Amino acid sequence: MKIAILGLGAYGIALAKAFYENDNKVSMWTKYKEEADIVLLKRENINVLPSIKIPKEIEITTQLEKCMEKARIIVLAVPMSAVREVSKEISKYLTCEQVICIVSKGIEQNSNMLMSDVVYEETKSEKICMLSGPSFAMDLVKENEVGLVVASELTEAQMSIKVCLENERIIINTTRDIRGVQVAAATKNVFAILCGMLDGMKKSESTKAAVLSCLCNDLRIIIEVLGGKPQTIFSYAGIGDLLLTCMSKKSRNYTFGKYIGEGKSIDEALEKMQTKTVEGLYTLDSLKKLLEKIEIKVESVELLYKIIYEGYKVDNILKSIKR
Repeated sequence: MKIAILGLGAYGIALAKAFYENDNKVSMWTKYKEEADIVLLKRENINVLPSIKIPKEIEITTQLEKCMEKARIIVLAVPMSAVREVSKEISKYLTCEQVICIVSKGIEQNSNMLMSDVVYEETKSEKICMLSGPSFAMDLVKENEVGLVVASELTEAQMSIKVCLENERIIINTTRDIRGVQVAAATKNVFAILCGMLDGMKKSESTKAAVLSCLCNDLRIIIEVLGGKPQTIFSYAGIGDLLLTCMSKKSRNYTFGKYIGEGKSIDEALEKMQTKTVEGLYTLDSLKKLLEKIEIKVESVELLYKIIYEGYKVDNILKSIKR
C-alpha cells in the first residue's frame, strides 16, 4: 500500500521509516526545494534527525500531486500552524478513497479549532483520523516498543492505519473519540511547560509527582468539557502521552518551561532553544479561550496563562492548582 507523508520533520521521517519497514511504499513531500535537495543528497534531515538514514526506496519530492497519487493514506506531519494551508492544497488532489491521518498536535490560533475540524473545513473529507500517543521520533526510529492510538469515527479509517503501521513493536489501539484524543494531545503540551517550570525552580520529585497528579485530573476535566470521553484519559493518548511529555527533558515544551522556571522571558527561552516551535506556548492561549467560551475555569491553565502572558510570579505551584 502507498503512504504519502506530508512534512520532512522528525516525526514524519520516523513514521515514514515505520510504514516502509511494514512493506508499504512511502513517498515524502516538502514544499521547500532546498530542504528536499539536502535530504535527497544525504538521505537524512541533519537538522531534526541527524545520523538517521532514510531508505533510498522512500521517495522525496516537492510535487504534492505526485506524492499523493495512488496513496491510500495521507499523513499530515507538518507543524500545527501549517495544517490549514496544507489541507487547502491537498484538497485539489484528494480522492474519496484516501484516508487523512493527522499527527500534528494542537489547537489552531485565532479560530481555536481542533486539527480535525480544520482539515474537514478545507477538504470536506469524512475519512479523517488522529494518530497520537507517547512516542518521540527517536524512539520510533530506534525501534523501541511504543503504544499509539488511532482515533476516527469511521472504522475503515482506523483499520487502514492499524493494518499498515502495527507490528511487534508498534502497538495500536483504536477509538471513535477523535475529539478527546486531540484535546489530550494539545493539552499535554501545555501541561509539559508547567512541569518543566518545576525543574527550572529546582523542585523535588515529590513535588513534581503531586503536581502531575493534579494535571491528570485537570486533563480528564478538559477532555470531557470540550466534548471528548473522560475514559480517554486512561489511553496511550491520555496519561501515556501526558507522562512522556511532562517528564522528559527531550520534550521541547518541558525544556521551554524549565527556562521559564529559571526566570527567563519567553523570547530568552526561545532563543536559548534555537526554535520558535513550542506548540504548548501557542496552544495555551487557544485552550484558555475555548474554556472561557464555555465558562469553565481550570486552575492549572489559569495559572500558567498568568505566568506566561501576565508576568505572574509564583513559588508554590502545587498550592495554586491543588484540588
